[in-house]
Amino acid sequence: MTFDNISAIFSAFDPQLNVLSSERLYSGLSNDNFLVHTAQQAYLLKSYREHWPSIGLAAQASFAEYKVCPAPMWLNEEKKLAIFEYIDGDIAQDNYTSELIKKLVSLHQHNIVTEPMDIKFELDYYSDTELYQQYQQGVESALVYIYSQPRDNGFCHNDLVKENIILNTEGMYLIDFEYAKTNDVYFDLAALAVSFELTQIQKAQLLKTYHSYLPQQCNFSPSIEKLKCYQVVFLVLCICWYSARGVSDKVKKLCEQLDYLIQ
Repeated sequence: MTFDNISAIFSAFDPQLNVLSSERLYSGLSNDNFLVHTAQQAYLLKSYREHWPSIGLAAQASFAEYKVCPAPMWLNEEKKLAIFEYIDGDIAQDNYTSELIKKLVSLHQHNIVTEPMDIKFELDYYSDTELYQQYQQGVESALVYIYSQPRDNGFCHNDLVKENIILNTEGMYLIDFEYAKTNDVYFDLAALAVSFELTQIQKAQLLKTYHSYLPQQCNFSPSIEKLKCYQVVFLVLCICWYSARGVSDKVKKLCEQLDYLIQ
């Protein structure tokens, strides 16, 4: 993606824009991202390597007005390109905020219902790998418990790691909705617990805070055991995903967290 390529893309988006500079961002592993400065403002150009996330893009368009996420401003499905408003800020580090949980609740209550994520199907993709087989017993035990419990379905982000949470003076924003679809909301809550390395007390507080922001008519039973089982599932998926892409430092850290959790 050269400067001329990017200039041509932005000319198609808005011929009045004058691209001043572009910078490759190396935060994403499943797409190519570029910070593009124009005389008017900064934009994020995203080139998707894999599937075109039509569901996630539609959700972002809906939630951008509530300052949950950046707005998609131009889409080219044929070339798998999207331009977003660029939200300046830092990757979240220490902890989530109650404001983030409130935004997460609003996302989960989104009225779009898709085919639910099939957790076992996602796990089976890695079933032949050595890493998966190392944790197979723990995964199977977690799935038995998960399937014995009522589902708490919602429209989920499904990749709610710190790298996808941007913090600035205006609050916390969610980015990268490539995997967004209907799922048990505990999957997103487990992602937060894993990414922020929450203690047992903090996990209980997370569930309590989440529950407090739900509409009264929602049936949700805070369960530390269910959260733990979803943490196991989420961790194994992340470990296998990073391993397949050769990100060994992430694999090591997540394996340490999973070993501690299942012991």
